[in-house]
Amino acid sequence: MKLYVKVSTSLMCMVGLVQLANVHANPVTTPATTTATPTPMRWVINMGDESQGNAPAGMLQALQNTLGVPVNMVRPLLQPNSYLVEMQSLPVLGSLQTPQAIRAALQALPGVRFASPDIQLQRTAVPAPNDGAYAVNQASYMHAGAYASLRMQDVWEQTRGSSNVVIAVLDSGVLFENTELKGRLLPGYDFVSNVTPPTGTRESGIVVDSGSNDGDGRDPDPSDPGDAPPPGFNCPDGSTTSSWHGTTVASVAAAQSNNGQFLAGMDWNAKVLPVRVSGRCGIATSSDIVDAFYWATGSGRVDPTIGVNPNPANVINLSFATDTPLFGGGCAANDMVALAIADARARNVAVVVSAGNNSGGAVQYPANCAGTIAAGAAEQDGQLANYSAKGGSSNFLTLHAPGNSNGLYVGASNTGGSTPNANGSTAFLFAGTSFSAPMVAGAISLLKAVRPSLTPSQIDTLLRNSARPYPANASNSTGLFGRLDCTPTSCGAGLLNVLGAVQAARALSNPLPVANIQQSAVVAGNGPFVLDAALSTNSTGGNANLTFSWQQVFGNPVVLAGTSTSALQVQSGMAGNIAEFALTVTDTSTNRSNTSVVRLANTAVNERTFTPSSTGGSGTSTGGSGTSTPSPTTTPVAASSGGGGGGGALGLPGLLAMLMLLGLWRQRAGVA
Repeated sequence: MKLYVKVSTSLMCMVGLVQLANVHANPVTTPATTTATPTPMRWVINMGDESQGNAPAGMLQALQNTLGVPVNMVRPLLQPNSYLVEMQSLPVLGSLQTPQAIRAALQALPGVRFASPDIQLQRTAVPAPNDGAYAVNQASYMHAGAYASLRMQDVWEQTRGSSNVVIAVLDSGVLFENTELKGRLLPGYDFVSNVTPPTGTRESGIVVDSGSNDGDGRDPDPSDPGDAPPPGFNCPDGSTTSSWHGTTVASVAAAQSNNGQFLAGMDWNAKVLPVRVSGRCGIATSSDIVDAFYWATGSGRVDPTIGVNPNPANVINLSFATDTPLFGGGCAANDMVALAIADARARNVAVVVSAGNNSGGAVQYPANCAGTIAAGAAEQDGQLANYSAKGGSSNFLTLHAPGNSNGLYVGASNTGGSTPNANGSTAFLFAGTSFSAPMVAGAISLLKAVRPSLTPSQIDTLLRNSARPYPANASNSTGLFGRLDCTPTSCGAGLLNVLGAVQAARALSNPLPVANIQQSAVVAGNGPFVLDAALSTNSTGGNANLTFSWQQVFGNPVVLAGTSTSALQVQSGMAGNIAEFALTVTDTSTNRSNTSVVRLANTAVNERTFTPSSTGGSGTSTGGSGTSTPSPTTTPVAASSGGGGGGGALGLPGLLAMLMLLGLWRQRAGVA
């Protein structure tokens, strides 16, 4: 049985009934069950120090001799020296009767560094902004006395993020026209390699095959075509409609905020890199995920048809989980996904993975791989959500991010049941660690805006040390007298504390000023608009001794005024344009600087195909000192006078006002 939520609507907030797939989680109303592990037909073989490209001579023959069945090469992975191969039939003779035995035999071959099965993973599912769902359905963001409150309005007074920061969302793709994501998206890529047949393979009415669901394989279009099964079929989790999972996940981290509709994202400025890894029924394979990791981080290891990602991620979010009986429930150190995570961290990319929805079980794969931040779900009072995984480790960091009552999260979605409705942007309430993860990823992007030079290890330390302790009886495991207490071993490091982490980041040695700019936005006209950074602060958190310098770093040239003040005037040039503006603030008392970037996107622009009139980067941050050095793509046109005001549509008036409360009635909530 799946859980559902229904919220009545009013004003601009359309929040309604949703059926989101149960993300590899046992339903919260039933005990966990154990199922037989099928023998994987596809394996990734890593050949150690062999050169990447064609498979080493004799590799396939050695595999065939060992397995006793035909073995074909599928493709080399972007991971160095790793090759995806496929058995054409199951071993039927000898001792190779289990996945564990096959793995041991493959890893015993000369030159093999490790052998990993191609595992299928499933989705796991400032003053108050004026977004319609905020006051009622994002109570975890407010400071209303609840133990687990994030106090995001206090965070947004210090930073609302920066468009310098890129969050890669490895998921089902996104809906580019969703109003909560429009203006925040980068082009991205579709990494789903297996082409799904037009009809499913029926096993008691359940689809057991998976794949792209968009009619082709890998391509530069990470749009979400829908992940519903064909008519008459069910997905393994019981769902029959599309989840729009990637759009929801991206919106939790970085929805357009203070725009008078739907919800507020954690980060008001970070850009989202959509990387499609799952297709039909929300199923992703570990080999596709590995390739997506290497591309998202901007590594040079690319298929010639794909090319290098021009917008490397600072944070990767993966809201997928599964069990790994082959690894004894854990994550092997020489696993291909574990290696991809380690390589991402080596490129200064933090990795957040949903902990899983196994109703109090251990953190699931790959959140239990070394170096990850495993995100579980809690309720407003600090108790763990009944569906959430938990567990501490010295190898990975576990945090629980708060949702509202029963661990509910609000996110953007679409009303389409199978394919997206063109005018179907909406918001729903969801449950699941799928949505805890982007809350943590959004928190990390805010930390990177305050301290661009932070490393993954420093981020781990800031989040761990600032985590709020679990309250008494917080565990979702029960004893003789009810819920048990949480310990760092049994549950994790604690509850996500964004405010504490931001304050700790600002208190590090050699403190930096903060360029606190308002939210990125979608604009309908040519100008004028005003970008206000009056909440920027010096190295000690005050507003004295600050100088301001604005520069356009992306897009076709616009007419600017006020480039040395806290309020930049974009006087004209926004028609048909996407433009980004970097603000560098300098504390003259310490001679230290910091930069943030804000993006304006015209409603008429297609973000997937927009190309500036001149070439160049979109602005980068130097790591050591925290001082950012924009690299402009254009030469903005300076105005001859300081006039040009206007821009009320992008100001912050009315932020203290909340929309009227929306009626709420709750049925059983779906977990994703």
